[in-house]
Amino acid sequence: MSDKLKPCPFCGKKNIIIETWSSGGPMYMVKCNNPDCPVPAVGYPTGSNLIEVEEEWNRRAENGKSKM
Repeated sequence: MSDKLKPCPFCGKKNIIIETWSSGGPMYMVKCNNPDCPVPAVGYPTGSNLIEVEEEWNRRAENGKSKM
């Protein structure tokens, strides 16, 4: 887990990963790696700018479960 990423807003675990792949350029997804954590209905933050994807994850963590 990146030291910059906050714990999961759904389960509170710190087992956060960044997946990468190529789709016309690098793409990133920040997600909880806890197999028991429910995937949020809106999905995980995804995009081509890693900093923006990390910031979106951290905003979700700051908002807490009730705001998801």
